[in-house]
Amino acid sequence: MTSSNRQPRGPLMLRPMVCTSVGLVGNVLLTAGKLAVGIIAGSASLVADGFHSFSDLAGDVGVLVALKASTQPPDDDHPYGHHSFETLGALGASLLLLATGVLLGREAVMNFVRHHHSHPEMPALYAALASIVIKEGMARYTFAAGRLHNSPALNANAVHHRSDALSSIAAAVGIGGALAGRPELDSLAALMIAGLIVWMGLGLLRDNAMILLDTQPDEAILERIRGAVMSVDGICSVSSLRVRPQGSVYLADLAVTVLPDLSVHAGHELADLVEQAIHIAVPDVVDAVVHVEPHTGHCNRCCT
Repeated sequence: MTSSNRQPRGPLMLRPMVCTSVGLVGNVLLTAGKLAVGIIAGSASLVADGFHSFSDLAGDVGVLVALKASTQPPDDDHPYGHHSFETLGALGASLLLLATGVLLGREAVMNFVRHHHSHPEMPALYAALASIVIKEGMARYTFAAGRLHNSPALNANAVHHRSDALSSIAAAVGIGGALAGRPELDSLAALMIAGLIVWMGLGLLRDNAMILLDTQPDEAILERIRGAVMSVDGICSVSSLRVRPQGSVYLADLAVTVLPDLSVHAGHELADLVEQAIHIAVPDVVDAVVHVEPHTGHCNRCCT
């Protein structure tokens, strides 16, 4: 079983490339809108929020490149396929978040040191409120696509959208406080936005580093694989099971036991049946290496 057997799933609008392209267009509009309104209406927090959207936009471009690369079939240099490009794209997005948060945080701190606080106007508040609604909708849309395709790159993008929605909430609170006569609250909101961006960037970096370190998936996925294996007549037990993620898919290495007097040919056929059963039960497992071993002791199953 190879990665080329994996077929696109779900409606067209939930396909990874389509979802990311929609997000990219949305981020272009939001970046331009928030930066323009933030500068004209004099809001430091909305400008910071606009740069956050710009980091999302740059992340979209990186994710599109990574998703395109991940769909390439296996070759001599990459016999397991190119799915890890998704994880690299997600790592790039997380590093971009971190860099954006640090730069915005530095600017916010300098504003406090210099006592340089902006005095935003009402259009800045309207822009922040509109951004909250739009970015939360984009986050939910992208999370849905990410869950459907088990895609770390899409999930990273969804976190970007959610962090932008949360930063827009902070911007709206800060702008509202400044309009009420507390201009330092707008600078404080900008600092909070920077901290939020750094926190989410660190979370994404940790999650995707775990994928590159071959961390096993949730026990629920392992149980589904074991269940698929044990559904095959002739299998006595699963003696070992190792699964590692590769981007949005999994690679499995397992050993099954069969009756010791089974012929080599029959054992090979059982291994093929096990692979097919795993692929049907857990389509995200795109490659499974099945070792057949003789069963010791009594086999309680009705083996053929």
